[in-house]
Amino acid sequence: MGWEATQGGTGLTDKEVKFLNWRVDSVNDWNNKPRCYTEGGQCQKQLDITVYKLPDSVSISYRKYPDPMVEKHQYQLQCLVQNIAPIETLRVTFYKVNTTGEQTELDTQHKSKDNIKTPENGAYTLDFTPSRDDDGAQLWCSAMLDLGPEGPQPPPVMESDRLNINVLYKPLINMSPGCFSMNITEGDTQSLACSAKGNPAPSYDWLRPQSAPAPNTTEGRSVVTITNMAKSHSGEYTCIARNHLGNSTCTVNVEVTGASCQAAGSAMVAVLLLQLIHWL
Repeated sequence: MGWEATQGGTGLTDKEVKFLNWRVDSVNDWNNKPRCYTEGGQCQKQLDITVYKLPDSVSISYRKYPDPMVEKHQYQLQCLVQNIAPIETLRVTFYKVNTTGEQTELDTQHKSKDNIKTPENGAYTLDFTPSRDDDGAQLWCSAMLDLGPEGPQPPPVMESDRLNINVLYKPLINMSPGCFSMNITEGDTQSLACSAKGNPAPSYDWLRPQSAPAPNTTEGRSVVTITNMAKSHSGEYTCIARNHLGNSTCTVNVEVTGASCQAAGSAMVAVLLLQLIHWL
């Protein structure tokens, strides 16, 4: 019995044997097809082997670097796997993890079976359209060699570094108490708070009645506070939040009404008492 192979081949054994091991200390032939045979070639069997190699590196990048990334625009990510074999068993997966730690699998890709045994480089691309919720998220890719049930378990995986993304988006207003009509009694105090989330941080403007006081604007918030409400304060109060990507508006229709009948009656009683005291 003997082995015929480009590596680890042996001649026929001197005597009859029931088995003969094939041994290679260091595989350097990617297409080795060792074949066991008996004297005279009456019986021969090829050993199917897969020589594999983990990648030298796995990296993720943009095909064209965005400067900067804007919501609802499409970008192309690239996962580059260097010097891996056999490439037909490679599975590349793109991932995203948001700021709360929630992980999402975006896509898994693999090459068609081209029967290339020697180490190759693989480039895999993915179209990615970010939303405002992706601001601060991370992207990465992984390379897994799926060598089947006879391969190493679990299958070997190598991950890229993580790509931090910064997404720009126009403001979205959150008004307190809300964008609607409201009635306020004369003499009361009312605050209208306008805040918006945008990247970059938005600036604020107000459209308001002339008698209304100027807003108090701080980082991320703008407030109009009216003390001792009068009917001249009635009208529309519109907050506008804007950055270079767009703007968002919210309008509150304020109507200042007179004091309640009960309050007016109490005031009349007080006047009559004063007049009676004066008369006495």
